[in-house]
Amino acid sequence: MIYRPIQPPKLQSHLLHSYYDYQEYAPRLALQNTVACYWSSTFQMSSSTLSHASEYRIIPDGCIDIIFDMDAVSATQGAFVSSWMSTYEVFYPQQSMNFFGIRMYIEAVQAILGYPIAELRGQMLLEELWGYAASDFWEQTLDAPDIKSRIDRIEQRLLQVLYTYDIHSRSIHPLLSNSLQLMYAQRGQMDLAALAHEVHYSERTIRRIFQQELGIRPKEVLDIIRFQSVLQAMYRFPQLPMSELATSYGYYDQSHFINNFQRYYGLSPSQL
Repeated sequence: MIYRPIQPPKLQSHLLHSYYDYQEYAPRLALQNTVACYWSSTFQMSSSTLSHASEYRIIPDGCIDIIFDMDAVSATQGAFVSSWMSTYEVFYPQQSMNFFGIRMYIEAVQAILGYPIAELRGQMLLEELWGYAASDFWEQTLDAPDIKSRIDRIEQRLLQVLYTYDIHSRSIHPLLSNSLQLMYAQRGQMDLAALAHEVHYSERTIRRIFQQELGIRPKEVLDIIRFQSVLQAMYRFPQLPMSELATSYGYYDQSHFINNFQRYYGLSPSQL
């Protein structure tokens, strides 16, 4: 998989403090087309740190996450699924928090969860989707003695789910899968007409399948993939001029680039 989305702590390293830690972990080879990464996010807040805590944000990355609250007392409260994000969210930590997440590519979500993304609205409990299996999954994750063991247990469960699911009830439409692979390969730098030409379907059919399976317009998926591709370039080549980034990723001028960036990040590139 050539698409690797990024979240603010990777770009804004100044956000990391003695009281905040964010880490990402790569999946094993067999899951690299299913899982973008595993991640941990920990806030250790006290009265002294609360007074000068920064604002933190979560940005659209074209993925869906299973998130474990490692301080919760049960899976009913501690294991949930995020929904599609189309804009950024800002939060200010008011207490200690300890989360662990599985960031899944959207084309893999139905196979893992058993539900299409179009049916995921807001934050849903994993228990609503998996029943009692969610409690077992959460407990195994929580009881792991270290990160490596935790990831091993998660991956064993994900592989079990993938190897045993009913292909007829959990498969996505081939048009959706093919379209997403093209979007990733082009880093979001294509319009719907070009996509329709490549997959040999009409634009209307593409819109219908995306709406039916994801509840999302294909243009929005393209925009977020392009935005995330820009972030990846900024991370890898921090000295690259903004004007060159804008041109390289198909923005018709720098104003267009900055407006699009602010829409998804809430900051301009120069503010990072």
